[in-house]
Amino acid sequence: MKVSELEGALLDLWVAIAEGHRLAPAHPDPDPDTGRYWLQQGNLGSVQECPRYSSDWAAGGPIIERDEIFLNPPGAVHYNGGPNNGWKVYGHWRATVSASTRTLPPQNETQEALNVRPVGRGAGAGVLVAAMRAKVASHYGEEVPEVAHG
Repeated sequence: MKVSELEGALLDLWVAIAEGHRLAPAHPDPDPDTGRYWLQQGNLGSVQECPRYSSDWAAGGPIIERDEIFLNPPGAVHYNGGPNNGWKVYGHWRATVSASTRTLPPQNETQEALNVRPVGRGAGAGVLVAAMRAKVASHYGEEVPEVAHG
């Protein structure tokens, strides 16, 4: 599944996994009542509902700050030179994870030689969605598996 298409509970699940949490093996599917996923808490078998990173500032905000996620609001941007020279209008929020907090390993020989990690970028109608997509992309690249079983 493309990171750019993740939303709601599934986006939140992937953020949780990027944060080091695991999907509860006893509850691999979303809760039928809430649509939320459950996370394993330690090895004791207890579970907790996955935080709403993409819609709750108390959950997603600290990640934006800690991972130094740069945010750009909808609007026009001017590029100087190159194939994208000129004005480009974005109708959505854009987010980029700081180079210092990316964890995705180099994806080609050039990145390997320069010891550079791929950029984690995200876009979305809202700030939190864009930032959380960038967070997931910075860990997994452009795609994640359909289901993230613990």
